[in-house]
Amino acid sequence: MTWKTFLSGALMAVLTACGAADAPTPVQDGPVAPPVVTPTDFAFLPCGPRKLPAPCTILMAGGKRVVIGAPAGVTLDLSPDQLRNLDAVLLLSLRGEDVEGLDELRNAAWRAGHEGPLPVAGPAGTENFIGILNRAYEISDALIYVEAKPSGGFDSALLALLPGNGKQVATVFDTGDLRIHKVETGTDRAAYLMDYAGQRAVVSGCGAALAEAFRKDADHELACESDWPLNEPVFVSNTHAQP
Repeated sequence: MTWKTFLSGALMAVLTACGAADAPTPVQDGPVAPPVVTPTDFAFLPCGPRKLPAPCTILMAGGKRVVIGAPAGVTLDLSPDQLRNLDAVLLLSLRGEDVEGLDELRNAAWRAGHEGPLPVAGPAGTENFIGILNRAYEISDALIYVEAKPSGGFDSALLALLPGNGKQVATVFDTGDLRIHKVETGTDRAAYLMDYAGQRAVVSGCGAALAEAFRKDADHELACESDWPLNEPVFVSNTHAQP
């Protein structure tokens, strides 16, 4: 063995030994995978990564998908699968910032293949509001149906009123496992109480003065003043989480 060979081997050994202790941790390539939401979870998802002009979230519970809030741009980051499988839309108020995206949802869900009218709940006046939208787009929808043949049937272009219209406190959505109750706050706004798997979550929009009686037993609350915009999924219960 020559001195050159010996020194080269020794140098490599020293570098290897130092590297074993001081080597940087590899950085994961690409974006981090989003959390998995199973049909038995109880979670609220952002409507997308961008900041919308008013509160918006997607309730996932019992395999159901409910959009809460309908600001302009609500459909920009929703996939055709999400739109096709929408179960309902809950309006937080009838003010422009909270409803400008309702027709976007109606039209996009129709084109994505949503079956049947899109159910909607909201504060007093919602019945008249969605009736006006349905009539306003009646001729346009008929032409679209004839010319473009959207995946949904013609009745899927309509908005349908959920139960509880005109009542201050009412159950507006009930599939047996998931129950959603609307509470009108007296300020032309609505808040919603969601019960699933023995847990309750409360969602209230900006300016909704929800009485403490409706909030005290909640396991989680999303309130305008502290939780909007929603930037990441919030789990009320996560049945597949590791202990």
